[in-house]
Amino acid sequence: MSYSDSGLEKHGMEGLVSEIERLRAENAMLKADLDRQGQKLRRRFSRRDTLTWILIVLTSSAAILAPIAVWARRSFLNTDNFARIVSPLVANETVAGSLSDEVASRLFVHLEMQKRVKAALQEALPDRLDFMTGPIAGSLQALTQRITYEVITDPRFQTAWERILKLAHSAAVGIIRGDRSLSIGSNGDLVLDAGELMGNVRGRLVEAGLGFLEKVPMSSNAGEVVLFTSTQLGEVKAGLEILDTLNWMLPLLLLVLLAAAVFISTDRRKTLMWLFVGAAAAMVLSLMLLDLAEGELLGEVRNPKNVEAARVIWEGVTGNLVRANVAVLIVGLAGALAFALAGPYTWADRARQKMKQLLAARIYRRPGE
Repeated sequence: MSYSDSGLEKHGMEGLVSEIERLRAENAMLKADLDRQGQKLRRRFSRRDTLTWILIVLTSSAAILAPIAVWARRSFLNTDNFARIVSPLVANETVAGSLSDEVASRLFVHLEMQKRVKAALQEALPDRLDFMTGPIAGSLQALTQRITYEVITDPRFQTAWERILKLAHSAAVGIIRGDRSLSIGSNGDLVLDAGELMGNVRGRLVEAGLGFLEKVPMSSNAGEVVLFTSTQLGEVKAGLEILDTLNWMLPLLLLVLLAAAVFISTDRRKTLMWLFVGAAAAMVLSLMLLDLAEGELLGEVRNPKNVEAARVIWEGVTGNLVRANVAVLIVGLAGALAFALAGPYTWADRARQKMKQLLAARIYRRPGE
């Protein structure tokens, strides 16, 4: 090999080494740039994933409150709905028994039955029949309770009771909303007037042989039951204003949060799956809150005899909300399972294959097999 050939070869080798180094440096720069872009992309996806999870939690929280707000407004502020829910409850045996005891006790005290029995015994045989005052008065109170129960469970009373409820409810809503033209109690209290019921019971007692009760006067407020005191009405009005706002705001907020979570999600199938899981969890929590509220309400009942009646009323009033929660719970579980089965999980793939096999077997099964 000549000197010139050796120089060319050496120069070629140096150029090749230089080119390799240049390519390595360029590759390193490209790799570093790719890593930076990947980190930016991961940070962006991480922020979107974090925001998606926040929206899922907020959506689930709104799913707890929105149905309650809508149910409360429709059940308690709409007179027809309120009467349709509450009116039939009085026909329940437990409720009718507690109500008859309460009305009979009020009537017994108002008519001063024990005092009148004692006066009648003294007139018949002074100083000898005083010991019978208690037993006779007790028998009369039991008779009053039985007659009251018969009146309450009479279908004719059901019609009258629904009318009383509608009048009381429309008055309550009107007063709370500021319609002062509606009548309220003498102290500014909102009352439910059961005077007609007490009058019917007294008439039945007269027919049963207690004729002296016909001449006993009954005051105009004998059957008044205070629903809200004048001081409580202001608090209820403030709560009503909040409820009116929540009634439309919470469902709208729920839809906005749900749409936002799906829109910004990097994996919409997975997001929808967790939204359904969140809905199911929200309904479980809502049912637990209702159970807790029931316990608190029953704990406030002063007369132990009325606890069961209060439970029946609570279950009747909240029945629609409980059924709606259970329906959403079932839909949430079904939706979560459906989106999970559509995912890239090993068990989901096996389940899909199994379902395909079962479907194919049914399609190709020969008639009569």
